[in-house]
Amino acid sequence: MIDANGLVKDFKTVRALDDVSLKVGRGEIFGFFGPNGAGKTTCIRALCGLTKPTQGGATVLGIDVVRHPVHVRDNIAILSEETRFYEEMTPRRYLNMFGKFMLMSRSTRQAAINKAGGLADLASFMDRRISQLSQGQRQRVSLARVLMADAPLIFLDEPFEGVDIMHRKRLREYLREYVSKGNTVFFTSHNLIEAEHIVDRFAFIHKGKLTAVGTADELKDKYLLPSFMLHVSDPQKAKELLESGVRIDSIKIVEGNLYITLHKRADAPQVAKVLEQGGVDLFEMRTTGTMEDVFERTARGEFQ
Repeated sequence: MIDANGLVKDFKTVRALDDVSLKVGRGEIFGFFGPNGAGKTTCIRALCGLTKPTQGGATVLGIDVVRHPVHVRDNIAILSEETRFYEEMTPRRYLNMFGKFMLMSRSTRQAAINKAGGLADLASFMDRRISQLSQGQRQRVSLARVLMADAPLIFLDEPFEGVDIMHRKRLREYLREYVSKGNTVFFTSHNLIEAEHIVDRFAFIHKGKLTAVGTADELKDKYLLPSFMLHVSDPQKAKELLESGVRIDSIKIVEGNLYITLHKRADAPQVAKVLEQGGVDLFEMRTTGTMEDVFERTARGEFQ
């Protein structure tokens, strides 16, 4: 639900979703994650005006989804696994058709097709019939269609599926440029590790309930132990310095790196200070927890 000021607010329904309330601002990539059957698809369909909630409501771009679902869909673009194609068309003809629907001139249309096709990695099958394409290739065709749309809000379900590493990087860069203009991406994926490279804020849903919402740093600070990996110039000396100078619950050397768990996350800045004073170079310090760890702990209800 995105109102005129760019905020998603006051979405509530029951059964498949249990009192779910979200706020999504303009200019961000908002990640929505959960296992199959958690209520994720139901929520997205309701926000897109494809499923009418039995109770509650939503506003997207200032539009009431329940009262004006078609108007909502006129102002968004959706990538989902449910896309239906004209099977005898090629991706090029399919995208050209949608460009005409968007009232693009011929030159603008061709430029948009080339750009979107490049981002979605369609070059190797742009002129093959869609009926001959795999599910992953079809997903990439749908992605190209969404990327052609001039919409302020796009819903992306598994946008990186089947896309190689080089094109994933380009796609991430494009999405960052897209939201920098005040647009919004509502992003879903089963790959939380990859999502950390692009998502600004995360929302986790489990059994129809939101279990956590926040940035990666906020959620890791709240739900994970303050554990870190340190790459240093002298691991043994660093271990001795930290054992005597910082409150540590555990510390060990593994394959030349230090792995530590602090007593409190607030003590993290002290680590670099102690090492510097002791003459040990700190090349890297990063948390060892991932967003998958956050999701697993919240889904188990450990912090209810």
